[in-house]
Amino acid sequence: MKSAAIAYLQLIRMPNLFTAAADSLAGWLLVGGSYEQPARWLPLVLASVVLYAAGTALNDVIDLGIDRRERPGRPLPSSRASLRVAVFLVCTGLIAGPILAWLSGSSTSSVVAVLLALCILGYDLGLKKTVLGPEFMGACRTLNLLLGMTHAPELGGPVAWSAAAGYGLFVAGITWISRSETESGQTGGLLGGLVLENLAILILAGAALQHRRFPLPDLDRPLIPAEGLLILALVALVINQAGSRAIREPNPSRFQRAVKTGIFSLIWLNVGMVAAVRGPQASVPVALLWVPALLLGRRLYST
Repeated sequence: MKSAAIAYLQLIRMPNLFTAAADSLAGWLLVGGSYEQPARWLPLVLASVVLYAAGTALNDVIDLGIDRRERPGRPLPSSRASLRVAVFLVCTGLIAGPILAWLSGSSTSSVVAVLLALCILGYDLGLKKTVLGPEFMGACRTLNLLLGMTHAPELGGPVAWSAAAGYGLFVAGITWISRSETESGQTGGLLGGLVLENLAILILAGAALQHRRFPLPDLDRPLIPAEGLLILALVALVINQAGSRAIREPNPSRFQRAVKTGIFSLIWLNVGMVAAVRGPQASVPVALLWVPALLLGRRLYST
């Protein structure tokens, strides 16, 4: 029973669900939302989580044939998880996500959640195998961050959109790196992914420097949000260190480490942006999501 439970947690990439929750929560905070309104932000967080879980389960359903050859130890090819249950999780999650978003009290939330579900379907059902795959994966994360912004007029305005776009670009970079995680000696995707990740951090830093253009700005915040920029700089340091190791030793283990580092850095990008725009105190609950992600990530794979 314990082994079966672990298999399903691996199927939905349990450690990564906390990064999805951090996206919508950060989006909510960036556009002036408050923790004192759980009836608004909690459904958005849950919608992000179930849609992400559905997407990862669908990915493994679609890739079952490939995984039987390349990753036979994964839940579905090893038969530790049922294909029928996996399909049920996919269908349930893709339907439940938009419903949960609607329960937040905004029709815009449900529309963005439907677009996110369609983006997930498009990616998993074929686009991931094309040159547009990484960009589509990045679009999914952009929509996930925007989901948290759906209660704000115009989704927070141009500066909020730029933050969401930068975040999506970072995920596109991770996806380019992940395309090489089962190969040795191939560094083209890794180098391209690192360029995108670093460009994304620069875009996020630019948005952080315009924190007074976000909805309901805190005019008491300093013009240069040092705490948030420092966190973004540390993320850049960490992902480049992991990438450099993979360049020196281009093997599957190093590539997977670079991908995992990028995934867990997603929470800290959210933390950095919230700290820059709303202050360090507001970013603490977002940062706490990193703890279960890290602990579960030691037991369950996240790529």
